[in-house]
Amino acid sequence: SALLDKLDAAATAGSAADSPSPVSVTRPPTTPAGTDGESSSSAAPLLLLPRSQILHLGATVGQLCSSLLTHAPLDPSDRNPLAKGVDESTTFPPSLAEIPDSYWHADTTTDARVLAGKSAIARSMGSVFLALFLTASACGVNLRSCILKKLELNGKKYPVELCRGKSGKYTEYSQQTGITADRKSQSTVGGIDSMHSDSTGAENGSGDGECGEGGNGDQQDQSIVGLTNRIRAFATDRQWSRYHTPRNIVLAMMGEVGELAELFQWKGDGVEGAPSGLSNWSKEEVDHVSQELADVSIYLMRLADVCGVDLAKEAMVQLSLVED
Repeated sequence: SALLDKLDAAATAGSAADSPSPVSVTRPPTTPAGTDGESSSSAAPLLLLPRSQILHLGATVGQLCSSLLTHAPLDPSDRNPLAKGVDESTTFPPSLAEIPDSYWHADTTTDARVLAGKSAIARSMGSVFLALFLTASACGVNLRSCILKKLELNGKKYPVELCRGKSGKYTEYSQQTGITADRKSQSTVGGIDSMHSDSTGAENGSGDGECGEGGNGDQQDQSIVGLTNRIRAFATDRQWSRYHTPRNIVLAMMGEVGELAELFQWKGDGVEGAPSGLSNWSKEEVDHVSQELADVSIYLMRLADVCGVDLAKEAMVQLSLVED
């Protein structure tokens, strides 16, 4: 939780936006195009614009895709739906890092090239996580609160008893849940707590295994590890581990980044390059942005868990590089 607070503070201060990114390919431009390296007084504010950070986020996800393509094997081919009544927990561990001889297992190999490749993938995940905080800050929302609210909503969209072992969309359960493709039915405005609060939380489900439902939780539940465990529980309760392979999750994450980008594509960059967050957006529009940011974050946390990556550690490494 302290690390999340530190990431929030760093993003709000804009320290990362004014410094070179740890992954050079994802570094936002610090000088205007067509100059000879001469800094512009407007360069730093431009980096704090929401659309600039959306582009930066897309670049970090692209770097993650490149790392996976370069270093990781194809997804396992034996993760097929189980027969009715068969519990997947004994067949599909929630993390590939728990499977002996898996590429993602910590003790699979001592080959320096493999270890370097896994390290590159982990660094890319850390860069995406930091970019998510920067994007949330540029949009004027608190990422942790966004994630908590979306977990609560997801629990309602995907009731355990209806979707266990299934990979369908939430609209398949609309008749039972009342949640449709209409944005009004998915609003989290005034949900767990104010979107800008640093103290919002939710405890684990009330006996039915639905992750993210309930009232305020303790600080441990809001840490990176706590949130990751809740996201894992959400997946395992619904027997979704069979679907959660690295490439599956990254492709899903790319889709969510696209949905986030779509909200900004015709909005423009603001007046004279002055960052103003989403001050001119309606509460419903900001809520939509917050939910898409949460979706990307949830997939990233699940990816790190499946691959055995310590996202808290990688985020701290990226933050320390930025601060240096």
